[in-house]
Amino acid sequence: MVLRAGASLACAWLIGSLGTAIADDWDSSNVQLLYGHGFDDRYTGANSGGGGLATFTLETLSVRDWGDSFLFVDVNGGRLVDFDGARRDRSAQIYAEWQPRLRLGSGADGGALRAVYLAGQVNAGDDGFRAGLIGIGTDLALPGFAAFGANLYWRDDSINRPTAQLTVFWSAPVGGADSGWSSEGFLDLAGTDHDGTDIVFQPRLLHDIGRRFGGRPDRWYAGLEWYYHRNDALAVSVPQLMLKRALP
Repeated sequence: MVLRAGASLACAWLIGSLGTAIADDWDSSNVQLLYGHGFDDRYTGANSGGGGLATFTLETLSVRDWGDSFLFVDVNGGRLVDFDGARRDRSAQIYAEWQPRLRLGSGADGGALRAVYLAGQVNAGDDGFRAGLIGIGTDLALPGFAAFGANLYWRDDSINRPTAQLTVFWSAPVGGADSGWSSEGFLDLAGTDHDGTDIVFQPRLLHDIGRRFGGRPDRWYAGLEWYYHRNDALAVSVPQLMLKRALP
């Protein structure tokens, strides 16, 4: 299992405009480049012995009247080391998640509940890690947020016994709709066999630099993402520089 730059879904900092697109066909893709220094995460494989780690990410989202589908692929590069701190025999690793959701119903007009989903997730890393999740998802209408939702899963992975996972995700403008600043991210809480509750938190603060410098808006973004991973066995906290390009 490797660095989850967009993780799970772990979904919708990426979903961005999902709240206004539930009933419409809608597609969105982007690529990202991130770099941070201080990665020492033996649990996920995002481990460069406390050194630098670069991540290239591809994200794609499709929204249909039946639900939505989100996929991301991470490629990490750096001086990768193993659990014991020894140099690995390669300098890159790959991790992917696919997160489909089937819409079961919509909330009342004007209410806080926008939609309810049957939510699934499949995770895979090139190190042999696998996870399958299934549960219930929701999209909520909250003041100040373009999108906000939560998924509650039953989780079965190749490391721990079956457990539960809660994922919360959001997207929101910062400083007004015309400021060019936005916040997006997710929070995962999951059980483990021996290490207590596993917490993965990755908020982003991005600026529309195309708009700032007179180019096309809603295409180029730059900012920071905070990689935070904690359980009873580790605590990793790394700020990353981030450049994001919406496609096409």
